[in-house]
Amino acid sequence: MTLTRNVSANALIYLKGLLLCRRRNCQVMAEELQESNGQRLHHFITASKWCYQQVMDVVTLRFWQKLQNLGLADDACLIIDEAGNPKKGKKSAGVKRQYCGQVGKIDNCQVGVFGALCGGSLTTLVQASLFGIEEKISKIDQAAAIIAHVIKGLQVRVRWVCFDAFYGRDASLLADLIKNGIEFIADVQDNLQVWLEPFQMRVSIRKPGARGRKSKQAKPNRSSLSIKNYAASLSIRDWKFITVRHQSGGKKLQAWFHSREVYILNPLTNRRQLVTLLIREDKDGTIKYSFCHCPGSSLKELAYRQCKRYFVEKAFREAKKELGLNQYQTRSAESWHKHMAMIMLAQLFLNEEKIQLYEQEKLWTTTQDVIQSLKSVLQFVKRSIEDFLDYILAKQPPDKRLVKRSLYLRI
Repeated sequence: MTLTRNVSANALIYLKGLLLCRRRNCQVMAEELQESNGQRLHHFITASKWCYQQVMDVVTLRFWQKLQNLGLADDACLIIDEAGNPKKGKKSAGVKRQYCGQVGKIDNCQVGVFGALCGGSLTTLVQASLFGIEEKISKIDQAAAIIAHVIKGLQVRVRWVCFDAFYGRDASLLADLIKNGIEFIADVQDNLQVWLEPFQMRVSIRKPGARGRKSKQAKPNRSSLSIKNYAASLSIRDWKFITVRHQSGGKKLQAWFHSREVYILNPLTNRRQLVTLLIREDKDGTIKYSFCHCPGSSLKELAYRQCKRYFVEKAFREAKKELGLNQYQTRSAESWHKHMAMIMLAQLFLNEEKIQLYEQEKLWTTTQDVIQSLKSVLQFVKRSIEDFLDYILAKQPPDKRLVKRSLYLRI
């Protein structure tokens, strides 16, 4: 929006296209909505003078305020993850051969680093940064920038930050979070080295008659072991079976957990750093390892926080399937960011609708339910709104307490 031109009309049409159309590119949205044309929508997402970062910030603050109003401020966390979209050619910003999670292999693609706010089972993507635009900026740098922007820049008081093993392996990122007093749950790989006892950094004394150069670099004076070897040494008594939280449908998420304080090497100070190692083993035998910095938290609280990262995967899945996160047809970095900002706005709207339906009607609805209700009301599908409401009512759980439990998943 500028002094001479208002783009809010095109923004509304683009938003409706993300929610209602079969394919979410400018041409298809223009054809199905018949409220604009492909050229106008393409101009809106590429050259139009509006700031995508301001939209992302508004979404962040509005969703944070919504979580506060719902009493979920003590459960709010910031989840960092990335999403890759396969892309043909070499003309688009950030495109190169790199690992793409969507196809599970190295391929020609664009990769973005995202931040998502989560409280209860409500999750909204709120920040995004396209990787590969500047060669010297890594994904770790982008993740750190998103965390700093949300927590320090926007003053969003999340309880903790969580991310997967790609980011958890970076000891500098963990050390920086500890330095700034930010609690985190970081998944890590099983080959990382830890120390079970305090160690000191010492320069080894050269033995008389030894050959070679004199050592000048300080090293730990105690031996370390890999996380995998430590986990293998645990007995049955070292594990605790915990019901982490309720799942949708009334089921319960349960697994075996073990935690212990360990030491890692802080690359910022070249000294030891105390963290908590959390190990989770699911019923199918899958084992997950995490470094935690959550002073005063119980084992059950750590287990609950570790399992929260599932919701960002759910948010990505819904954003791709229901909103077309990966269906854009643009080349520039700015248009990529603008499309992601509109996705976040649409996801915020869907979450607000689910909350309103619960608060006013005590109804439990999914993202798909809200979108189908919109299509029924606006006659984008043959299904009548009466028939759809009967379907919604028929799938409600008999116990109304399960409705709230599904929306506000807690320990």
